[in-house]
Amino acid sequence: MKSPVVTIITVVRNDAARLQQTIASIAKHKGALTEFIVIDGASTDNTGEIIASGAPVIDRFISEPDNGIYDAMNKGATLARGRYLLFLNAGDELLIDVEQIVTAQPDSPVIIYGRANMIAPDGSVRFIQGKRLKSVHRFLKGMPVCHQAVLYRRDAMLPYDLRYKVISDRVLTYHLVSKHGLAQTRFINCVFVNYYDGGFSGSYPFKLLREEENLFFKSVGKSYYITIKNINALFKYKIKYPLLRIFRKVPD
Repeated sequence: MKSPVVTIITVVRNDAARLQQTIASIAKHKGALTEFIVIDGASTDNTGEIIASGAPVIDRFISEPDNGIYDAMNKGATLARGRYLLFLNAGDELLIDVEQIVTAQPDSPVIIYGRANMIAPDGSVRFIQGKRLKSVHRFLKGMPVCHQAVLYRRDAMLPYDLRYKVISDRVLTYHLVSKHGLAQTRFINCVFVNYYDGGFSGSYPFKLLREEENLFFKSVGKSYYITIKNINALFKYKIKYPLLRIFRKVPD
């Protein structure tokens, strides 16, 4: 392959069926200059067989132990040759030719991002995530874009911070937007991917998420957001939800 325009990186461990789903979706939309790398965390199921059967869609893969999903993503970024990187988890489904999206941006912004369908267990679209960023401060409230619908320019890419097990993608994207400015981001108003409710971040306890957010706020000099989050949570669970229950707007 000539120097690829996009590298799609999928990390997986013991999730053969969902990996097969992702491979099939990429096969439908992979451009001639799109590279596909799979990083397997030394799976013990039949993931290796699925990877082997994925040729020639899969251009390269490695299978070895890692220190979590973000460590695996860092490995993928190191192997990548594409001008832009797209990270899809096993189970995510690519819906467009991202190579065409990239080649339509001659100014090569640091981040190109779009929208994503959040798919419920029954297969319905629960909601569509993603809209134009108006402020970098939006990352302090939560992840405003879907990580799987973001193309990162490789030469500007930072490593995922392994101190975070849940929100490292949010932290990384915040730092890139803070460093390069909103003018170096490009919103594409179309749906890039399907991603499914109940992914890896949803498997971690809420307490861990709050601990990671507090670390994030402190590391960027925004410790006052810890207080803001605590006040918002108190209002939500002690005032808002009880009132909604009284007026039968939420279930008991």
